[in-house]
Amino acid sequence: MRFFMIHKLRLSNACFVMLATAGCLLATDKAFALQNSSLLSVFSASTTASSGDFNFTSSTAPDLSGSNWGLGVNENDVYHAALKHTQTGGPANRDWELRIGRGGQIYSIRSDVGEIVPPQSIGRPYNDEVFQAISVDTSPRDSGGQAAFYHQSGYYVDGTNVTQPTFAPMLASSSAESNSWATLSLAVQADTESTPQQPGGLLNYQRTRDLGGGVIEVTHSIYNFGSDRVNFHNLPWGGVRKTVFDNMLVSNPGGGFTDRLIDDFDQTANQVVTSDNTGGWAAFTEGTAGSDRGLAYVFGNTDNHLAESWQTSKSSWRWGDGGGDFLGIPIRDFNVGTFRREVDVNPGDLFESRYFMVLGDVDHIDSTIADRDLVASATYDKRTIGEADSDLLGWYIVDDNGTLSIVESDLGDASDFITYAQPVNGSTPLFLLEDAEGNEFVSVDPYALSETPHDGITDYKGILGFVLPQDVTSADGNYVELNAVFAGKENYLNTDPGATFFALPGISSVPEPSAIVLLMFASSGLCLRRRKKV
Repeated sequence: MRFFMIHKLRLSNACFVMLATAGCLLATDKAFALQNSSLLSVFSASTTASSGDFNFTSSTAPDLSGSNWGLGVNENDVYHAALKHTQTGGPANRDWELRIGRGGQIYSIRSDVGEIVPPQSIGRPYNDEVFQAISVDTSPRDSGGQAAFYHQSGYYVDGTNVTQPTFAPMLASSSAESNSWATLSLAVQADTESTPQQPGGLLNYQRTRDLGGGVIEVTHSIYNFGSDRVNFHNLPWGGVRKTVFDNMLVSNPGGGFTDRLIDDFDQTANQVVTSDNTGGWAAFTEGTAGSDRGLAYVFGNTDNHLAESWQTSKSSWRWGDGGGDFLGIPIRDFNVGTFRREVDVNPGDLFESRYFMVLGDVDHIDSTIADRDLVASATYDKRTIGEADSDLLGWYIVDDNGTLSIVESDLGDASDFITYAQPVNGSTPLFLLEDAEGNEFVSVDPYALSETPHDGITDYKGILGFVLPQDVTSADGNYVELNAVFAGKENYLNTDPGATFFALPGISSVPEPSAIVLLMFASSGLCLRRRKKV
C-alpha cells in the first residue's frame, strides 16, 4: 500500500474565519490554478540575455491571428494566449506575433511574411501542424503493439471517440517572468484508437521567452509521474507552410550552411542528420540569398550526455514534405522540421530541453546565431529538484455547511496542509478535478473520474502542487499522510469499491454536491480506473 505524504498538518480555526470571509480565491475559480506562477517556476536559468530595444506584450484576452486556416478549422477552438514583439527602430522582418493553444502548443507564428504555421489538415486541427513537445513510449512495439505517442497539443479528431477539436488539459499558465509566457499541461495520447491505449502520466511545461532581435527561446520540461518510461522525444515537432518557406538550409559544422532537398517526410535516409554533423541549426527559408526571409531552429550540436545510460543515441534533425502535391497544389501545406532526442525519461524523472527560433532574413539568422552564441545555449539535461529546493504552497480546507472548497493560504499556521510547488523528483501532482455535475474532487490520479480526458466527464481545474509517496520522503522530513487531512470528513470521500486503490474506510459510493474526493492508490503505479456510475 503506497501512502502519499504532505508537509505536517497545521490547524487554526481563527485563521479559518479570516480566510473564509476575506474574499480569498477559492478552488472553484479556475483562475487560481491558471495564474499560480510558482507552479511554473521549474525551468533552469537561461544563459542568453535579451538584446536591443523592443516591446513585448502577452494576454489571454480574445485576440485571434486573422490568419487563413484550413476548411472547417476554427481558431476560436484553440486560442489561449497571444504574445507580440515589436522591435524599436528595427527591420519589420524581426517583428512577430505568436499564439499559444489550449494545450500549450504554439499554433500560430506571424511575421512580415504572414502566417508561418501550416493551415491545419482535416482530422488534426491544431494538433499535428503546430510546434509542440511529443514524447514516445516505444516499448509496446516489442510485443507487437503500437508505440504510445504523447502530444502536448491534444487529440486527433477520429470521428468516433473524438468528434471535435479536443486539447490536452491546461493545468497552469502565467506571464510572471519578464518577456515570457509559461504553461503546464497534461500530455495525452493523440490517437485514441491506438492499441494499447495508455493514458500515461506526463506533465509538459513550456516557457516561451522573447529575447529581442527576432530570437525566441523555448524551453520544454517533461515530468514523468506515471509508471511507464518514455524514450523518444520531438523537441520540438513543428513546421512551416511550404507555400511560404520551401527551402531547407542545414548549417555546416565548420560554418555556413548547405541548401538541402525537401522530399517526402518518409524518405528519411537523406533527410536526417545527427546534430554533431551540423553547425547546430537549420532553417526553412524563401531561398538561399542573404535577403531571403526564414525561420531557424537552433538545437545545438553537442550531445553532452551520450556517456550516460539514459541517452541511448545521438540527437538528430529530421525534415521533409508532410503531404506532397497534386497538380502543383499542396495536398498538405506542411514542411515538417523536428529535432529528436533519444533519452529515457523514467518514472520520477524531470527532463529539460531548450531550443531557439530565429526570425529574419538569412544574413540576420546566420550572424545572430553566431554573435549571440545560441548554439551553445541550446542545452538539455535531467534535473533534480530535492525536497529542500522546492517552493511550498499552503492550502486551507473550508467547510461551508457541508460544501468543501480549498483556499490558497499564506504558509504557516493558516495552512491545513502544504504541498511542493515544483515536481520534486519522485513526487505526484495533486489534481483538482470537477465532474459533469459540478462536484469537485482532489486526486493523485488525473483519470480518477474517467479513463480519458477527451470524453468531457472530467474538468481539469489545475493542480494543488505535488505530494510525495511515503517511500521516497526524506527520513527527517516533517510529513503527515495525505488522507489524514480529510479525517472526520469521510462523507466527502468517494471511490469505486471494486477499484484497486486505497481510500479511507466507510466511504459512500454516491458523491455529495461539490464534494472533494481524495483517491489514493495501493499499487506502486497509478492505476487507471473509471468512477463507478450510480
